[in-house]
Amino acid sequence: MKKKISAVVLAAGKSKRTKTTLPKVLLEVGGRPLIFYILEILSSLKVVSDIIVVLGHKKDLVKEFIAKEFKNVKFSFQKELNGTAKALLAAKPLLNKTNNVLVLCADSPLITAATLKECIKYFFKEDADCAVLTAIFKEKNDLGRITRDEKDKIKSITERVELKESGQEEEVNSGIYCFKRDTLFKGLKLIRLNKKKKEFFLTDIIEIFYHWGCKILGYKLKENTEILGVNTQKNLSIVRKVLNQRFLDNLMKRGVVIVDPENTFVSFDTKIGKNTVVYPFTFIEKNVIIGSNCTIGPFVRLRENTVIRDNVKLGNFLEINRSKIDEGTRIKHFGYLGDTTVGKSVNIGAGVVVANYDGKKKYKTFIKKKAFIGSDTIIVAPAKIGKGAVTGAGSVVTKNVKDKNIVVGVPARVLRKR
Repeated sequence: MKKKISAVVLAAGKSKRTKTTLPKVLLEVGGRPLIFYILEILSSLKVVSDIIVVLGHKKDLVKEFIAKEFKNVKFSFQKELNGTAKALLAAKPLLNKTNNVLVLCADSPLITAATLKECIKYFFKEDADCAVLTAIFKEKNDLGRITRDEKDKIKSITERVELKESGQEEEVNSGIYCFKRDTLFKGLKLIRLNKKKKEFFLTDIIEIFYHWGCKILGYKLKENTEILGVNTQKNLSIVRKVLNQRFLDNLMKRGVVIVDPENTFVSFDTKIGKNTVVYPFTFIEKNVIIGSNCTIGPFVRLRENTVIRDNVKLGNFLEINRSKIDEGTRIKHFGYLGDTTVGKSVNIGAGVVVANYDGKKKYKTFIKKKAFIGSDTIIVAPAKIGKGAVTGAGSVVTKNVKDKNIVVGVPARVLRKR
């Protein structure tokens, strides 16, 4: 594909219907902001020459988030939040690299790279003035309806679909378009204010193009979930579920055993080795790495920056945060480990808690290989538990424990050496 296209991501809106103080595009899904999914896909497409994000509501905050992760993105700003047509016009000064423009909404994280690539390819092949990505829905939704004339040509987009009967099919607009640059900006100038909404809608450009006799094509998707957007918290929950299933599918393809995908929750960057079994109600946050031949769960929460090596067993009602667990270690029952490094072949009993926070600062704990931590032990960080050391059940460890020492009591004292 020799031709190139510039991508414009519309991310200026206030997102009132999500009822959040945070801009909608920064709402976290699968361990990362919503807009990052679109930007990552666009960055991966060779046909996309440049990426412009149009900002408005809380623009400085959104720009700061994006700029940290994506160095190749340019920004334009919509001073008055008066609709998608005006948002796109705000990007015009930056659109000088190509004669083609891809327009997307920032709140559509389910679109795939393959779909965008094929849509752009179709747009170029047919030499269209505009290509609209569409899909068929039988369910009630709030997407714009595609209307066609007697020759099956697209002639307009009607805002918001209201299906009259259950099971009735409607072709709807995804909010993703390919345009010829010059035709696009001529049309944008003619879009009039919607008196009811007090906004200038980009969708109105389709009717303008139709009356001009422009070539308007629809690229119809087979899988309509790809164009689901986020306008409400309910929409967000659906998107979160679809993305989570995609993440789990990729893990299962690599040899991970997910016992119950409906009740297992991972992040976009979760890494798990072959033959590891993950039981239901396991929650894995971003930047977590799990080795091979492990068992995780049920009811386990692995928080950010946790590393689990091979052949580790993590059991019921356990939370691990910013910790490293080495090979062959077993933590099979309820407990909490925070900022803890655990060596090889350690046994940690039921109810063990690492008290890593004193109200002001968090401290680190080190448990060396082959240590045995008795049930209901509390380790007050900072602490070091030596190689082969043992803590008796119910001990409160406030000092370092030397190699092979056995400590018991509150506070824990040396009983003897192994």
